[in-house]
Amino acid sequence: MTSIRPPSPTHVTLVPRRPGLGWWVALVLAAFIAVYGTAYLVLGPRMYPPELRASFVARPWGIYPHALFGAFALLLGAIQFHPRSLSHRAWHRRVGTCYVISCAAVGVAGLYMSPYAFGGWIASLGFGALAVALLVTTTRAYLLARQRRVAAHRRWMLRSYALIFAAVTLRLELPLLIMAFGDFEPAYLVVAWLSWVPNLLWAEWYTRYSRPVLPSA
Repeated sequence: MTSIRPPSPTHVTLVPRRPGLGWWVALVLAAFIAVYGTAYLVLGPRMYPPELRASFVARPWGIYPHALFGAFALLLGAIQFHPRSLSHRAWHRRVGTCYVISCAAVGVAGLYMSPYAFGGWIASLGFGALAVALLVTTTRAYLLARQRRVAAHRRWMLRSYALIFAAVTLRLELPLLIMAFGDFEPAYLVVAWLSWVPNLLWAEWYTRYSRPVLPSA
């Protein structure tokens, strides 16, 4: 008699039924900063710190797309990691396409704005590197999705969202750094790197050492 073998574990997608506490915290923070970011489009220069106002006002076609598409990317990225989104391929694909487009706009606008960053070359290099890393990780995630390499796609998308989440960590860290240094400029130079490098390191640790939600590619 021919026995029936169970399906191979490599073909099973292990998706939790409910999001964990970390997902809810990320969603709330992302939603708050997304609303805060869109306020740039309404209130304009009044939203900028005095040190940044002149540079931003002089380049509205950089900051406005950056703020608008950054808000979209923050919210769409969080939604994509919800278990129900992971389980519904058609929905996941459509929202993912919008996320990729938003990240592309954020990255290009970030590259455009980075040479004019307050604080000189240190801040410019930090924000420019963030823009490049965002474009690279998001492009890699998109290409892997096209190749149906689902687990590898998700790992690269986690890296991409960790970089988009710099919009949140920057606004959490900057007031603390200003208090620590007693001045805006050194705080801004540090946050140009601190807002995203630890995020990316966490994503690397998570993809390497945590229990995977999806099987390896």
